[in-house]
Amino acid sequence: MKKYLNIGKSHEVISQIKKLKKNTSSDYIVVDDITILEYALNHNLEIEMFLFATDLTYTESTQKIIDFYLEHAKEAYGISAKTYELLKEKENAVGALAVIKKRNYTLDEFASKNFIVVCDHLEIPGNLGTIYRTADACGCDGMIITDAITNPNNPKVTAASRGMNLLVPTCITSFDETINFLQQNNYDIYLGEPELGLPYNEYQYNNKVAIVVGNERFGINPKWYNQNHKKVFIPMYGEMPCLNVSIACAILLYEAATKRNNK
Repeated sequence: MKKYLNIGKSHEVISQIKKLKKNTSSDYIVVDDITILEYALNHNLEIEMFLFATDLTYTESTQKIIDFYLEHAKEAYGISAKTYELLKEKENAVGALAVIKKRNYTLDEFASKNFIVVCDHLEIPGNLGTIYRTADACGCDGMIITDAITNPNNPKVTAASRGMNLLVPTCITSFDETINFLQQNNYDIYLGEPELGLPYNEYQYNNKVAIVVGNERFGINPKWYNQNHKKVFIPMYGEMPCLNVSIACAILLYEAATKRNNK
């Protein structure tokens, strides 16, 4: 096991972590959820820093995870349980946290991906995080975030996604770059709509698919409609004219995934 440095609450590393948790534009994500820590372990993500409470008793399975992080983190620190309380995000966190570097993809790296979701100008971290979780469950090849308001590195996105924002390949770019990429690579573009086009279950979702969902208040950027596209809606049977964007996106992604897997 690699040696670690014991530090107190006044150490500069503690300040660095507090700043990272607020800096959602950083490429680094602070994680204290044991499940997400295990995902990162299994997927060989880059571990910048690891801290754990040395005065706590851990289960055998958690201790194995801690030992792995101590071995593979670039920097490792021991802290007290009281200091850990100042840093943790989850109420039931286990006494360990890591700073993990999130890989950012380019559009060129997406050219071989056949099933993607495009989140256009989303605002609410919980919605983006939920879409990440659904995208992973549906076997999406990746996510493109256009004209981002909410950064996928936001701790609230990490919590809502249960860490899938670390695993689902993501490219953050502009509308213009996205539409050029989709057209050049022959994607069928499906625009999530409240009522226009065809019901979601009438498409086959063959070929290369890009499902686009838009802003919670304003919907999809109107410039999408000037491009070659297919409109898709989810029938509504009550008074409410539309669903929450993350729920609507889940329905569209699952329908597409089911059709694609059964063809």
